[in-house]
Amino acid sequence: MNTLKLQDSYLRRISLICLSFLLSAPLMFGQKVDMDMFKNMKARSIGPAAMSGRITAIDVVESNPEIIFAGAASGGVWRTTGGGLDWEPI
Repeated sequence: MNTLKLQDSYLRRISLICLSFLLSAPLMFGQKVDMDMFKNMKARSIGPAAMSGRITAIDVVESNPEIIFAGAASGGVWRTTGGGLDWEPI
C-alpha cells in the first residue's frame, strides 16, 4: 500500500509538471504580435451576416501578406488576395 501512495504522488507530480508546461508553452513559443499594427484600425459595418461555423486554420503568404488562406471547420478553404477585404472559396 505504501508503494501505491508513492506511485500516486509521483504521477501527480508528473501531471502537474506536464500541465504547467502545456499552459506556459504558448507564452514561450508563441508568435509575438506588434499591437501598433492595429492602432489605426476602425470598426466598420459589413452588413447583415449569418454567423455560422468557425475558422480552424489561417495561413498568410510571408512574401505577400495580402494573400491569406482560411480553413473552415465545416469544410472548405477560402482565399483573399486583398488583405481580407474580399474572400473567395477555393
